[in-house]
Amino acid sequence: MNTLELDQLIAQAMSLSSLDKVRLMEKLATALEHELAQKSDWHTFLRETYGILADDPIERPPQGDYEEREPLE
Repeated sequence: MNTLELDQLIAQAMSLSSLDKVRLMEKLATALEHELAQKSDWHTFLRETYGILADDPIERPPQGDYEEREPLE
């Protein structure tokens, strides 16, 4: 889409009623949300692995006794 076409489209959108502008914005926001979600592989990875360890909580076992080395100052 070139600049002239985009300017014409914006002019048409500005001439809409307030209710129609809201409906247009909702449609555009939904379309953009889906578009951005599909482009990102790491989003897909997070969705697939989210909560994978929910039934197996991470625990730190006892660390044992170790000799003391130089103290931190």
